[in-house]
Amino acid sequence: MATFLDAASVEGLSIVFVFLFVFLFIYAILLYTRILGQNQLINSLIAVVAGFFVILSDLATLVVKQVSPLFAVVLVFVAIISVASRSIGVTAGTDALPAVKWLVLVVMVIALVVGTLSVVRENIEVPETGEDFSKSSTVLFHPNFLGIVLITLVAVFTVGLLAAKQM
Repeated sequence: MATFLDAASVEGLSIVFVFLFVFLFIYAILLYTRILGQNQLINSLIAVVAGFFVILSDLATLVVKQVSPLFAVVLVFVAIISVASRSIGVTAGTDALPAVKWLVLVVMVIALVVGTLSVVRENIEVPETGEDFSKSSTVLFHPNFLGIVLITLVAVFTVGLLAAKQM
């Protein structure tokens, strides 16, 4: 017996969900940052074009399908932290916990990068021997190179935080 939540029927609509997610995400970012001004027609047009570009690429669609649950988990944790902080008496203003806003942003960026790299790594052909470095994908997704990038990022953030505390 088929139910409303049958996985096969929902899988056919995943392209629509990916388009809506990308459209709403880009549109919200453009409205929040006001990079292009307050013209909603331009913001919505750019969001629609970005949504279409994402659904045209199978790899980008797969990345959005895999990364969006990570964003949902982070947003649920933000809601839980917000409720917990209000219950102990912290006001809900943006000046109350400025470090939390940056922490959430960093966690979301890390989730985006890790999720994207894991999906791309699974869906790209990389030689197992690691000796054929003629393709850029072999170099970019080699574990040694990814380790160097991670260590460099940790060093940059460490130096940045130490320099900011000294001033």
